[in-house]
Amino acid sequence: MVSPASFLPPKDRGLAPLPSPAETPSTTQLPAETVIDADMAITAANEAAPMCPPPPTPVSKRRRRRAVRIFRPAKDSIYDILHEHEGASLFVRPICWTDKHAELLGARFNKLPRCDSPSPLNVPESPPRPTKGHMEPSQTITSLSDSLTEILTPGSPHPVMTSSFIKTILSTLWPGAFGKPLFLPELHLFFGDRVYRDAVRTQVMWNFPLESAKSSQASFTTISTRPADSYGPSTPTAHNPAGLPMMCYISRNQLAVVRRTLFRIAPGPGRSWNAPVFRLQQARSRLLVPADPDHDVQFVAMFLAMAQRHFYNAPPPSSRRDSQWATPSPTKTTLPRPRFEDIKLHILTHDVDEAEFIVYTGHVTAKFLERFHDPLKAPRDEFGRVPGLEIEYTRVPIWPILGLRERLGKALGEGIVGPFDPTEMETWETKADTELPNVGGSVDGRESQSNGKRKREALSEVFNASFDEESDADEDGDVGVKKRCLEGSPLSVMV
Repeated sequence: MVSPASFLPPKDRGLAPLPSPAETPSTTQLPAETVIDADMAITAANEAAPMCPPPPTPVSKRRRRRAVRIFRPAKDSIYDILHEHEGASLFVRPICWTDKHAELLGARFNKLPRCDSPSPLNVPESPPRPTKGHMEPSQTITSLSDSLTEILTPGSPHPVMTSSFIKTILSTLWPGAFGKPLFLPELHLFFGDRVYRDAVRTQVMWNFPLESAKSSQASFTTISTRPADSYGPSTPTAHNPAGLPMMCYISRNQLAVVRRTLFRIAPGPGRSWNAPVFRLQQARSRLLVPADPDHDVQFVAMFLAMAQRHFYNAPPPSSRRDSQWATPSPTKTTLPRPRFEDIKLHILTHDVDEAEFIVYTGHVTAKFLERFHDPLKAPRDEFGRVPGLEIEYTRVPIWPILGLRERLGKALGEGIVGPFDPTEMETWETKADTELPNVGGSVDGRESQSNGKRKREALSEVFNASFDEESDADEDGDVGVKKRCLEGSPLSVMV
């Protein structure tokens, strides 16, 4: 039983007396008055204790966010094209480009008529009579014929050997323009403020000759004479192409091999052959093959890389495949702009099945280069169109060798090979060009060949000069020298 006195308020004390065990109810909960009194005791004890200030809380300094300006790309700019085709893999290295890249960049291929003249087959001679070059070919004709045969062999040799044969062919036909080739060059691609190193590779490249590119413009500083701190865009002087890319060569077979072996095939369990991955990589490689071999998108990348080399200096050395080539100054928000100009470049390849050279001429405009310098903008031409890349190409029959020099010169143009007469064919049918001793007694064939082109003689003159008997024993000494050079030849037996 609970005593009624336990519910009376305390009189003289501040706290109510605790109930006795006999008065405690049969429950674990204390009476309400007892709980309230206990809370009051705790509160009083806390008030009697000295007050301690709470420890200071550290003030967190918020890092101020840098304001990021979002630029909206202009319509038909490169960034706008990437945004419109975000589901496609477009931002890749040029070796992975497809026909879609050529279409979106506005590359247009225009086929020109074949350069099949001059040729001895077109000469109105019936029947054609053999020349001295057929009966007794000189060393020049033999070397040229062997090199042409090698590059046209099915399953062409190693790319290094093919490059060597091409060097021999072009240096024989036009030694002044193609005398100093560069083997296996690696060109960079510039995109905005980034440079992608060694993005474009080819087999052979020739630069504009230094002596033939002189003009009244300001002197041009080549890469070998530029100071090391002159990285970035070229100085705003008048452009001179001397010592810069003029033409490159790439074999169709080499492009096919690179595409087939581009993707790595990881081995299966236990280093076994991974057939599923092999079939997958084959399917990926087939996507890179152009629908028309004459309209290969790799030519677009080569023209772009060669043209950019004319206006951008070499980037600083780095182990990274891509990095910044220049940074804006603190007072400016845009990159320094090179002084772009329209430029015409060439690419040479050959068709093994048709036995023909194919000469590509790329007309790279300044506005096309501006699209890659500032991918947010889309400069327009005088017709209000976004500029693309105009590429013209023509085929040059390789056979017969007689007339090949002139046919190829017509396809390349006098701006590359220099002035020449396309109606007069180089025959190389006189052995004196390579075997006539000079004053010192040594053989100097290249000097005599490079001094001037030997005009083709009439067939009647060639044979008459061989069968004429000497009518005067007191002829000049030079005639005797020519006669001695013919000794041992089939024609000299008849003398």
